[in-house]
Amino acid sequence: MTDTYVEIDLKIMEQNAKNIVAKYPEYDTFIGIVKGDAYGHGYGIVNALYKGGIRYFAVSSMEEAAAFRKENTEASLLCLEPVAIDRIDEAAELDLTLAIPDTAYLNALLDSGCDHPFKLHIQIDSGFNRLGFKDKQEIKNAADLIEQSPYTLEGVYQHYATAGIFDPYYDAQQAKFRELTSLLDLSKIPLVHLGSGIALMAHHKPDIATATRMGLMMYGYNISPDSYGSGLKDRLRAARDSYYQKKYHISKVIRDVELELKPAMTLKCRILQLKDVKKGEHIGYGASYTAEEDIRIAVLPVGYNNGIGHHDHGRVVEINGRLCPVVGEIGMNMLCVKVDRDTTLDDTVTLLGGKITLGMFSRFSGMGLAEIMLGVGKNNPRYYYE
Repeated sequence: MTDTYVEIDLKIMEQNAKNIVAKYPEYDTFIGIVKGDAYGHGYGIVNALYKGGIRYFAVSSMEEAAAFRKENTEASLLCLEPVAIDRIDEAAELDLTLAIPDTAYLNALLDSGCDHPFKLHIQIDSGFNRLGFKDKQEIKNAADLIEQSPYTLEGVYQHYATAGIFDPYYDAQQAKFRELTSLLDLSKIPLVHLGSGIALMAHHKPDIATATRMGLMMYGYNISPDSYGSGLKDRLRAARDSYYQKKYHISKVIRDVELELKPAMTLKCRILQLKDVKKGEHIGYGASYTAEEDIRIAVLPVGYNNGIGHHDHGRVVEINGRLCPVVGEIGMNMLCVKVDRDTTLDDTVTLLGGKITLGMFSRFSGMGLAEIMLGVGKNNPRYYYE
């Protein structure tokens, strides 16, 4: 085993998929988002998800699609970003589903002469203002062009900018999507997918939706909104949210969703050295930490090069079930933690997983949840096990 490494439990990934599919039978199709190297988990997980019942996936690039196809050639695979026209033949070889963001791209695809029977998904821009159509007549014209082509209009979709927990934009985007697709017969389009994992968990299925997309929850994180507590801050939050719901006619939010999901990724390392530091001595770059008493430290082979970030907001690691605080500045490849006298060189250190939740890791580093998994997964050797 290497000094610093990531472990990924494939059985957990499979069970997460099974639990999601069983929880939401109202959806016909589940699209697993595996962009960003499958959120840092690598494409070694895709067959576990496939066995768990997720049969459609989505990536962001041709490179990701090629990596996916090395693991699985059976699942449907949507490329969320438009494939460069000069790579259409590659897309055909990978049997990709193509996203259509505008009329110019569709015309270029039609003019390419590629006769592969591509499945196409029209992207709708309902207010995110990234990729997608913004005019309903152009959307209708695009659908008509596809109908006359060798290709199949399999899907139409949008991307929410907010979770719709206590703001009106979620509902505004859904209304805009309905308006923009009003010239289409959505009942004849197999896959209508509007959402994300948080939208799936926090809201009832829109009547027009037949499919759903999910990312974080698939990797083991229940991201449903929590119920309000009884404290003053929670009572104020409840009053604020109730006010916004009435004022903006916001959709009802589902809280405390009961869905068993477990993180599959852990980050571990060994200890390089145990060292005694006397009171008044300094540790690390800038001599920023001064020991207030005689302490013992463990030097670890992990730093911001391993995707954990440079910042340290009360970061701790787990050794033998105990939480040990980081002392001194985090370097590129090393950091130090304060340990007790029972710690040995043979002990394994856990930086993510066990008692160190993804939420804790986020607070330590100031990074987002997906950003953490991607950085940790991509910057360390991965080992899969069942």
